[in-house]
Amino acid sequence: MIATYPKATEEIAQMVFNSIDSFREWGIDRVREWVQWFVNNDRFYAISCGGKLVGVTLFRMVDVEEDCHEHYRDTDGEICYVEATVSDHPSGLRVMYDILWNDVGKDSTWMAWVRGKHNNRIVMVEMNKAKRRFMR
Repeated sequence: MIATYPKATEEIAQMVFNSIDSFREWGIDRVREWVQWFVNNDRFYAISCGGKLVGVTLFRMVDVEEDCHEHYRDTDGEICYVEATVSDHPSGLRVMYDILWNDVGKDSTWMAWVRGKHNNRIVMVEMNKAKRRFMR
């Protein structure tokens, strides 16, 4: 049986797959399924320019750092865990982070992400510090 996905899921999955090396190990089918979870749960932001997808952020809201390591775990907690963010537009990341802070940031205490080049260590920063750090 072949799964079919909406156009938005296909575009987001392709962008993530092409932009983040670690997701190529999964294969595109697994990435599509994973992205669809974020779409279904309204845990993504996507931006376009001229009708073309130019950036995406996928995130989950969790309670504790350990939850960050468990795919598909979302407890609606106070930690905004950014699973993936990519953009091929010069101001794309800034725009997506601005949307993130204005939307979920008001209900979040922390922002977290994985540092792949540091043995997949979770980095957690207070939300107000994260905003200053990323929005310079």
